Amino acid sequence: MASAAPNAPSAAPGAAEPQPATPAQMAAIRRLIQVIARLFYDDGHILLIDQLVSVVVIPSDVLARRVGLQARELGSLAAKMVEDRLLSIHRTQETKEGVMSRSFARTYYYIDYKQVLDVTKWRMLAMRRDIDTRLRNGLDNKGYVCPRCKRSYSTLEVAHLLDPMRNVFVCEVPGCFTELVDNEDADDVRKSKDTLTRFNEQLHGVQQALRSLEGVALPPMDIHAWLAKNAAEQPWKAETERDDTQLVPGAPPPPKPKVPQVTVELSGTDPANDLARQQQRAREEEAQRAQNTLPAWHLASTVSGEQTGLGKVVAERRAEEASVAEATAAPEALDVDVDVDYYTRYASQLEHEAKRAAEPEATDGAPQKRARTEADAAADKPADKPTGKPADEPADTGADDEEDLEMDDVI
Repeated sequence: MASAAPNAPSAAPGAAEPQPATPAQMAAIRRLIQVIARLFYDDGHILLIDQLVSVVVIPSDVLARRVGLQARELGSLAAKMVEDRLLSIHRTQETKEGVMSRSFARTYYYIDYKQVLDVTKWRMLAMRRDIDTRLRNGLDNKGYVCPRCKRSYSTLEVAHLLDPMRNVFVCEVPGCFTELVDNEDADDVRKSKDTLTRFNEQLHGVQQALRSLEGVALPPMDIHAWLAKNAAEQPWKAETERDDTQLVPGAPPPPKPKVPQVTVELSGTDPANDLARQQQRAREEEAQRAQNTLPAWHLASTVSGEQTGLGKVVAERRAEEASVAEATAAPEALDVDVDVDYYTRYASQLEHEAKRAAEPEATDGAPQKRARTEADAAADKPADKPTGKPADEPADTGADDEEDLEMDDVI
């Protein structure tokens, strides 16, 4: 009995084995997933995809904080994408470390890139087959049309229009009898052709990306092995760096750190500096006011020249602002003059006291009595800062007091 033939090799010797994906190919796969999310899903799903392409695995509580949702809202939002196999979910029981250890349920979200590529290829093929089927059915039932009178006939209506002499279908309109042709402008045919055109135009980028990724080997995601290796380190706590050039148009870039702006304003007692700052502030306000000025046709009629209701309101507001500015400017100028007069008198008093201290004393050792004049008494008296307000009543003099005493004696 002849011996059995040896088993045939499982693969041909010259067949090329799939190569593992390179970093550039992985970036292209992430970009493809983002494009698919923007073509077929809502904004919330797009936000989830943008977060998940930058990490490998992320817990549901961390993902909810990143997208600003509650855990229950996140679950309902991700359910659609989990059903479509774009996202994968893993639930496990974990033990919380502490004084009283207890177990709790935790959910992890991740993207299985091999599964996503397979699902995308299958869905693209299913969409193309559906469009081809509808187009074929439309062509079969498109009917006929008369090129002369433009009357159309369905497939069932032309059964009795066959001309046995010419072996063609002819129009039944009296006096026409033109040979019928295929109705290429039927509604079903036109809709199917439009659908096929839109499919090729809108999904051209997806088809091209899938063709460029043919032959790329992606191992399936083993979530259990990954968690056993990396769960203790919790890599999702650190912000994952990503290349902005690989993002699809419209993907939000990472926010740049804000640099605090510090403005230092120095205030002094110099009236000139205060006046300069006030003038600068007034110029800035005037420039802003000129920038916000309404057009002339808003304030006055271009026909009669009379002010409109808005123009009257603006004029009254400007007059009120001018009166307030004048009222506030006058006391400030008065205060400046009063301050200057006060400091001038105070400097004169200090100079007079310095001269008195420099005069030599009497040589006989006895202090020389010096007659005090009214001028000296006025100089020794400390100067009071005036208030800038005119006195309502004149001050009483000593002579008036003596006259009052004499009148009391007479009485």
